[in-house]
Formats: sequence, structure tokens, C-alpha cells
Amino acid sequence: MNEKPEPLQVYVVEDSPIIQRLLASAIAAAGAKMVGCSANAQEAIADVFALEPDLVLIDIGLASGSGFDVLETLQEHSLVPEAVKVVLTNHADTEYENLSRWLGADRFFDKSSETWQAVALIHGLAAERRSGTAPRQSSAMHPAS
Repeated sequence: MNEKPEPLQVYVVEDSPIIQRLLASAIAAAGAKMVGCSANAQEAIADVFALEPDLVLIDIGLASGSGFDVLETLQEHSLVPEAVKVVLTNHADTEYENLSRWLGADRFFDKSSETWQAVALIHGLAAERRSGTAPRQSSAMHPAS
């Protein structure tokens, strides 16, 4: 029996409705599934724990709490350790990037100039999922320089 793998499961932590819609469109276009979305850190943490997505896209500035709160809680409690955690933020300075990576982010993108790279990563991870490759072992995570 040749069973088709489940689509890449993506959770979005973002407070901008425009960016939420953009990411939802990109996720659908990639053949992945958006399993949830929240603009609130505590709600996002509970959802991510319950839904166990493969990929979590996280903004730093949220309506309530911050993306740092999400990353820190996921790391402290070893919640979804296999999930790829990607920060996509307008606060793209070195200090925020270093803190994000220290708190467990796998990738960090500037929303104003690198959103296309986050979208390309979604497409790459979704394609690898369809081919049977696990997201964590993804070549899309480490593009050639």
C-alpha cells in the first residue's frame, strides 16, 4: 500500500490580519495545512502543545505577550521539540535574532525584506513532507550559500 503522507502541519503566531492571510495563502499554495493561528502568546502555546504542528511561524510582537514568550515556553517544557520554529518579524536586529535562536528558533527572517524566504522555506518543507522526508532533517532548513 502506498499511503500518501500527511501534509505539513503549520501553526501561525501572528497579530497582523494581513500577514495572517498572506501566510495562510502561502501555506495552502505549498500544499501544506494551516492547523491554527493566534495573535496571543498564551493561546498559541496551548494550541501548539495540543496540535503538535511540524512548523511554527512566530512573530515577536503580538497582541498579547510576545514571540519570545512562545519560544521560551516551548523550549522550557520541551513542547514540540521536533517542530521547526521560524521567527518572522519586523524587529529584525541582531539582538532579537540572537535571543530567538537562543530560545530555540531554527530560522529568523525580517518581515519587511525576507518574507519571500519564509514562504520558500514553507514550500521546501511541504515538498519534502510529500516526498517522505521529515521536516527536521530538511535540506530546505540549510540552503546552500
